[in-house]
Amino acid sequence: MTEATLNKRANLSDVEKSAVVMMSVGQDAAAEVMKFMSQLEINQLSVAMARISNVSKAAVTAVYEEFVDLMLQETAIGINAEAYIRGALEKALGADKAERLVGRLRQGDYFAGIEAVQWQDPRVLAEMIKNEHPQVVAMIFAYLEPEQIDALIRYLPPELVEQVIPRLATLDSIPPAAVRELNESIEDLLAGESQQARVSVGGVAMVAKILNRVEQTRVESILKQISAVDAELAQRIENSMFVFEDLLHVDDRNFQILLRSIDQKLLVSALKGSGQELQNKVLSNLSQRAADMLRDEIGARGPMRVSEVEAAKREIVATAQRLEREGTIILRSDPGEVVS
Repeated sequence: MTEATLNKRANLSDVEKSAVVMMSVGQDAAAEVMKFMSQLEINQLSVAMARISNVSKAAVTAVYEEFVDLMLQETAIGINAEAYIRGALEKALGADKAERLVGRLRQGDYFAGIEAVQWQDPRVLAEMIKNEHPQVVAMIFAYLEPEQIDALIRYLPPELVEQVIPRLATLDSIPPAAVRELNESIEDLLAGESQQARVSVGGVAMVAKILNRVEQTRVESILKQISAVDAELAQRIENSMFVFEDLLHVDDRNFQILLRSIDQKLLVSALKGSGQELQNKVLSNLSQRAADMLRDEIGARGPMRVSEVEAAKREIVATAQRLEREGTIILRSDPGEVVS
C-alpha cells in the first residue's frame, strides 16, 4: 500500500470511512446493516453521514481499497474470507454483482479505479469522461451495469454516445494490459478533482440490454448512426433487443406459459399503458373468468406514472427472457429453427 494511499485515508476517521461506505451501498443495504448495530453506534454513524461532505474522489477510492483489504483478511473467529465477502456483498449489491466482484477478487484482477467508477454519481462520472476518447468510454461502459449506463448516458453528449455504442458492441474482450491502462487512467481522473486470460465484456448482447432501457427515439438515432458505419452490426443489435411490445408476436402456446409466470398486478400495470392489440392478445390467452377479472382490474386501476408502467413492462420482459434462457419458452425464432 502506497504512502499516498495511507495519507488519503488518514484524513477520515473510522466512523467517517464507515459513513462513506454506508452512503454508497444504498438505503436498503444500509438499513440492513444498522439492524445489527447498537443505538450508540447508529447515532455516531448517522451524525457522520449527515455531516460528511466534500470528500475527494481519491479519498473515496482509498476507503474502498481499505474496505476490500479488511474483508479479504481471515477473521479472528475463523470465518472463511471468501464466504464472508460473498455474503456481505450479496446483501449490499445483489447476487449477480457480488458474484462478478468476488470472481475478480479471486482471480486477482480487482482494479480499484475501475471498481470506484461503479459507485460514482452518473452526473459526476459523465463530467469526468465526456472529453475522453470514445474507445475509453466504451471500455468504462463495459464495467457498468445496464441500469448504470442508462443513467449515465442521460448526461453525456448524444454524439459521444453514438460513437461509444458501436465500439461497445464489438468489444468482446479487453487485453489485461489495456485493463491496467484503463484502471490507471481512471485513477488519474479520480485523483484530479493479471491474468493471461482476456476479460469477457461488452458485445452485442450488452448493447441490446442497454438499449432496451433507453427511450425509443434515442434508440432509433443510435441504431441509425451504427447502421451508417456497419449495417450488419446494427441489425445484429436490433435482432438481440426484445421489448414488451414484441410479446405480440409470441405464439399462443409460449405466451400462455409466460402468462402463468407473471403476477396479475404486474400485468395490470403493464397493460395499463399498452395498445389494445396487445391487451386483446393477453385476454384471448386467458380463461374467460381470468380475462373478465383482468379486464375489470385494468378498468378500475386509476392513473399511473409512466415510470411505473415502464418498470412493469421491463420486469415482464425480464421474466420472459429468463424463461427463454431456461428453455421453457421460445420468444422468437426463424421458421427453419423450430421443429414442431
